[in-house]
Amino acid sequence: MEELTLFSLPLANPQHPAKYTDALLGTFVNMLRGSKCILDPFGGTGKIFLVERWLPGVEIQAVEIEPEWAKIHPRMTLGNALALPWMDGYFDAVCTSPTYGNRMADHDEGTIEAGWEYRRTYAAALQKQLHPDNSGAMQWGNAYKEFHVKAWKEAARVLCPSGCFVLNIKNHIRAGKEQHVTEWHIETLLSLGFKLVEHKKINTPSMRFGQNSEKRVEYESVIKFVKPRAPSVSAAQPALRA
Repeated sequence: MEELTLFSLPLANPQHPAKYTDALLGTFVNMLRGSKCILDPFGGTGKIFLVERWLPGVEIQAVEIEPEWAKIHPRMTLGNALALPWMDGYFDAVCTSPTYGNRMADHDEGTIEAGWEYRRTYAAALQKQLHPDNSGAMQWGNAYKEFHVKAWKEAARVLCPSGCFVLNIKNHIRAGKEQHVTEWHIETLLSLGFKLVEHKKINTPSMRFGQNSEKRVEYESVIKFVKPRAPSVSAAQPALRA
């Protein structure tokens, strides 16, 4: 006999290996106070929208390139951080967390087949290869750097003069050595004409498994920059060397 159900159960939302840590939200809010129109070009599952609780009346836009994650939040824009659909200077704030270039970028077929239960990676979470313009498949190196130079130039384009840029980023350990991802992003944004205003280091939990499980960077950085009044973005060539 055919089993009947009253309604179809919705499919579970896909996991995401790098959602904003709740401990960061208060710092985001403090750095964004006074902003009226905020963009997250790497929107993920849409956690940036939570800052509306503390910043009533603010307009928030977020972009996510993978449809499975974009559909989780009804206000998410499915799109590409390298080609944003807004006019120059539309936003007065950017708040975002790019990928860190760590082992969450592993995307070989074995990782995908292993799935989320065994591999905490972007590709394993979605059980597929990622979009070519998703840095979630980029290990720390020149391809990662070239991608983020393009992304930061595009973010700067839609950010108005004197607008703030809030960056959440973290170093990681590779082959026992700390990789200075944070320092590279700072150097790159400074080379694009931004001014560093504030840098906070916030202790956050880390996943304690993998090849470097005993060596973890215990904090994430939240860094506030300001775009110059004069349109001097890309005044210098960002460094791509390690």
